Amino acid sequence: MAIALAIFSLVILLPSAYAIVRPSILAAFARGFMEGPGLWVAVIVRLVLALLLWFSAPLSYTPVTFQALAIVAIAAAVALPLMGTARILKVIDWVASWRVAAIRSWCLLGVGFGAFLLWSISRAWVAA
Repeated sequence: MAIALAIFSLVILLPSAYAIVRPSILAAFARGFMEGPGLWVAVIVRLVLALLLWFSAPLSYTPVTFQALAIVAIAAAVALPLMGTARILKVIDWVASWRVAAIRSWCLLGVGFGAFLLWSISRAWVAA
């Protein structure tokens, strides 16, 4: 589980870091992703993240935080279909209209989240 979560963390961290450098790519990618079967892929990704967080929690430096994030990921997975693709596309368009600095700031949160997950799950290797 720890290795899978570490890989998942890199999948969050690296694209977020790239989007800091090229923020215009972010909206184009998100729009293209959501126009297809992306809504259901996004739901599955959030459910997988929730499972990885929940079952990796005992191995991490921050088990309670991992469990809380797992619950948030499940709530997000449930909320996406309720919002629907049309509303999500409107949110993507709204975010695309932001200033570049604001988009980069949000991408920094993705980098921070991915780095936090990597740091916290690193306990699994330090303890081994």
